[in-house]
Amino acid sequence: MKRVKKNFTLVELLCVIIVLALLAALSIKITQVAYRRADTTRTNAILEAVRAGNEQYKVKHGYYFPHGGETRDGQWKQIELYSKNTAGDIAENAGAKELLGDAYETCLNAALAEGKTVLLDAWGTTIRYRSPGIYNTTSYDLYSVGPDKGVGDQANKKTTPGLGDDIANFKAPGA
Repeated sequence: MKRVKKNFTLVELLCVIIVLALLAALSIKITQVAYRRADTTRTNAILEAVRAGNEQYKVKHGYYFPHGGETRDGQWKQIELYSKNTAGDIAENAGAKELLGDAYETCLNAALAEGKTVLLDAWGTTIRYRSPGIYNTTSYDLYSVGPDKGVGDQANKKTTPGLGDDIANFKAPGA
């Protein structure tokens, strides 16, 4: 008696394709969450370096690191890492170097890669700084706008710093 070789049916092939598509979608989502968590951790590490450096700066100078140039919103400042002269040479900001310590070189390289002169978070946006702070009136306020790159809670149209996915050293009103 001769055996007949049985092939896969169309339904079996569709089931396999559906299972593979679900696994691919799940792995993509897990990867996105992992990258976002890593970026958040990296930004928190930068903010922690600023916090630790700022405490040492205060011990040495008697006051917190003074903030530099204006940002677009007019009241928050940014920490200037370097400036360029007319020849294009980079002049390091000694205060920022003292403030960031070992993290200065990493922050400088990230800023140079983005073509900016200021301290950046993991998403390439400026870390905002104010000394004395609005929320921490006896010290300083420090925050990153987070992955949505917008100030506050963009989903609920609240533009108060420290809300939504912002990473901050203060608790904003309404948080």
